[in-house]
Amino acid sequence: MSRQFREARKKNNLKLTVATKMLGVSQPTLSSWEAGRKSPTIDNLSKMADLYGVTTDYLLGREAQISSEDSPLSPTVQQISIHNKKPMWSDKYGWLLVNESGTGLITSNLEILDIEAAGELMPYAPQFAEAPIPSSSPLKRDELVCQTQVWVEPISPDPEMREYLRGWYQVKDRIVENEYGTKFSLDSYGAKWLAFKSNI
Repeated sequence: MSRQFREARKKNNLKLTVATKMLGVSQPTLSSWEAGRKSPTIDNLSKMADLYGVTTDYLLGREAQISSEDSPLSPTVQQISIHNKKPMWSDKYGWLLVNESGTGLITSNLEILDIEAAGELMPYAPQFAEAPIPSSSPLKRDELVCQTQVWVEPISPDPEMREYLRGWYQVKDRIVENEYGTKFSLDSYGAKWLAFKSNI
């Protein structure tokens, strides 16, 4: 069953972090479902099926595979309906709000748009630029405290977790912190994460 959760998400080109936001669950929760450590509720299973454009039978392992027509690259009306009263990013209009019934989108001018007219929709704004990964050796702890900004590479067997947490962090008193408020303690340096110089 857990294999189908991950396969359906990957087939829709959704990163774990994006899928968690669209489903309204935490990243560890979705990871535990995909790893088979926990099972989702019936309500969450139904949300996953709607989001991924598959049946609950497929997610439960009762159907062999996803057909190409059941795996859309952009959200369908049915998938968007689970986002009622939540924002969606349109490549044509920018941020839009899904109306209460989940059948239309509200612009900043309070105009109602059909979902099909909004262009490509996503639950997040596209990233403009992503910094390259440094090719230097990891910093020693005494070098780390002299930096103002470092690239953090988490140490984890979970590739999704590493992808979610890696990035540029500001060096503070006893922690490093990214723009989203994620923190690593200097006490766990070398055991849970490594840092690289910000000058590439």
